[in-house]
Amino acid sequence: MADIAEIHELLESVRVTLASTMNPDREELERLHNELDSEIRAANKRLRECDALLAEGHRSEAIQLAEQEPNLLEVVSILDFPELAEWNDFVAEIGITVTPELQIDIATDLNGAYSEDAPLERLLRKFRVMSLGRAPLRSRIDLLRQIAKRDLATVYWQEDLKSYEQARIRQLADESRDAVKNRDIATVRRLSDEIHNKPWAVKPDRRIVERLDKLMEQVRRMDAVRVVNKLTEQLRAAKENGNGSLARDLASQWEAAAAKCDQTSDAFQEAKDEAAPMFRWIRQLGEKEEEEREFANEVKKFQKVLRSPSSTMPDIYRLYDRLEEYEDFEIPDAVLSKYEARIADFEKQQNKKKMMTIGGVAVGVLLVLVIAWIVIF
Repeated sequence: MADIAEIHELLESVRVTLASTMNPDREELERLHNELDSEIRAANKRLRECDALLAEGHRSEAIQLAEQEPNLLEVVSILDFPELAEWNDFVAEIGITVTPELQIDIATDLNGAYSEDAPLERLLRKFRVMSLGRAPLRSRIDLLRQIAKRDLATVYWQEDLKSYEQARIRQLADESRDAVKNRDIATVRRLSDEIHNKPWAVKPDRRIVERLDKLMEQVRRMDAVRVVNKLTEQLRAAKENGNGSLARDLASQWEAAAAKCDQTSDAFQEAKDEAAPMFRWIRQLGEKEEEEREFANEVKKFQKVLRSPSSTMPDIYRLYDRLEEYEDFEIPDAVLSKYEARIADFEKQQNKKKMMTIGGVAVGVLLVLVIAWIVIF
């Protein structure tokens, strides 16, 4: 295959020949055509070789082959010149076999491989640096998982990943044993996260998982007690500020956290004792609010009785006495005023009736005296 400059010169000769008004020498024409045909066939051969590598999942190798001098995609872009169809028509008229078509579809796939390979190459470069630097195996596995996910067509990434994970599982056996023995909570958390939240291709050893899970359960309970203690402090502050609404919300959170604790532990019992005064206060708030609602209902009943002309004074006195039983609440001034006005009106009516009764008695006595005087005299 010629170099890029030679291919450009070849195509320039083809264009000059097509543009010429003179009949070209057949021998020269065949020479030009054979050179063009040879370059197209050579390009197609390289394209097919790259396509075979891509089909097998060897994208990087396909790109390496394409980048050998002269660069394959550059050659294809040059050979795919606009006058190619005209040239083939021209040589066909004089009985020369036309050139094969450029396999542009393969070139398109190869160009796509370049786009996919750029971020992959960065990951591979980083992986090589980490490997040379003897980075922790778990870090290299994380990166290898990214590589395998991005380059699904390359099967050996999955094979390498399994090999790395098997080695890591052997490490985990020792690391988890030491962490549990030393009650190294930070390491236990990290190992538990690595086992449960990473996409393992090889299933971790069940004994390692159980060992870490057992200690993590204790850790979670300890964490829950810490949450309970924190909520207790917030409850205390809410009580001091008289914020009942916030206290109720915190109490719900406290109970949810308490459900995750080992409630037989001394730590939880201490936390429970600390929170007890706040919970009593919340209950008292609830009782007071309930009493306040009852008092409000009684006030409404009392107002209704006061407004009704048919209400008797015993009914009014009875409802008033019931309101007086609520020692922590005061009867509204407007209601008291109406009550006092109703009593005054009642007393006025009673006095009027009394005066009428006295007047009637006096008239009766006077009438008796008059009759007696008439009879006597």
